[in-house]
Amino acid sequence: MKIFAILCICLAVYLWFPLPRQIPTEPDVVEETSESETESDPSGFDAASRSEILHILEIIQLGLGSGMTISDALEYSKKHSSHAAAHELDQILNQFRLGMPLAHGLEKIAIANPGWRSISDTLITSLSSGSTVSDQLSEVAFILQSSMDTEKLKRIKSVAVKSVLPLGLCFLPAFILLAVIPVIAGLLRGFI
Repeated sequence: MKIFAILCICLAVYLWFPLPRQIPTEPDVVEETSESETESDPSGFDAASRSEILHILEIIQLGLGSGMTISDALEYSKKHSSHAAAHELDQILNQFRLGMPLAHGLEKIAIANPGWRSISDTLITSLSSGSTVSDQLSEVAFILQSSMDTEKLKRIKSVAVKSVLPLGLCFLPAFILLAVIPVIAGLLRGFI
């Protein structure tokens, strides 16, 4: 009876506390954080999550589609974004206002928060070549959304792995009582 109680407590602890997060093995893969979880940068401000960056990307696309310049679209998206993302965009725009090239600020934000890498590369290419960027930003948005969906699917699939242990703990005592003990008892009776 004590063993059964210990197994029940272990099962409850296993189900109550989730497994630790997996660290990506590929250096280019950025781990997704949820809306409430964000990484902190050295200056004390939170880094924007991938979902916040995707939201900003949609605002930038709308701005560029309506005829805004890239700097105006960044300024507009700063006004309509979360605090962490607005802080990162403000760093770009402050450097631009001081006379630095916009591409320099975009490169710095991509280094500070790798979630911006694909967006900043696309915008830098557009700034240097003068080409339209709406189609490329649509592709970047699709890639970001599909990578976020893949991460969510991985977390959903991990539930199946975590649920195997409680299921095994439920069936293991019954298997031992109904299959293993009668076989051992039959073998012992044959030897005696």
